[in-house]
Amino acid sequence: MSPTTGRGGPTTAEYLDAARTFPTGVTVVATRYRDGTPAKTVSAFASLSLDPLLIAVAIGRHSPLVWAARASGVLSVNVLRHDQQEVADHYARPERDRPQPPPAGLVREHTGAPVLDDCLSWFDCRLVTVVPGGDHSLLIGQVVGVRSGNGPPLVHHAGRYHGLGPAAQQPLLPHRV
Repeated sequence: MSPTTGRGGPTTAEYLDAARTFPTGVTVVATRYRDGTPAKTVSAFASLSLDPLLIAVAIGRHSPLVWAARASGVLSVNVLRHDQQEVADHYARPERDRPQPPPAGLVREHTGAPVLDDCLSWFDCRLVTVVPGGDHSLLIGQVVGVRSGNGPPLVHHAGRYHGLGPAAQQPLLPHRV
């Protein structure tokens, strides 16, 4: 019997405590919109299908990135390396609070969606659909281009960034938003 039996389910705090135990990779999701490149640090990313090649990312439903991706029909998911905490912090901030220039350059690939020119890997996608999911939207993209490199990823766990492997046993600084 769970400790929430009879209380109507877990509280938000209990849910977050449990969710923080799951380590995730750290990505920057980007799209194009008019002359801009809306982008955001996102840890809710998954490979969804091999036939066709699909990915999924969950983004707060009120994020400008959601409507910009709908308008442009394209998005990219950029997987960060263990040494790219500065990039993650940059895109975790609201756009108006981001210092310029960004810590990593963006280039356009197959779809015209901006991808980080220096990251562990990227997925260039055409937006297939946007599915509502509570306070988030699930963006599903068909992958039309990829690039992958070598090295350990940046990982987020329990409110901190981490690296993987023997040289990365200590957690990095807490992320700053």
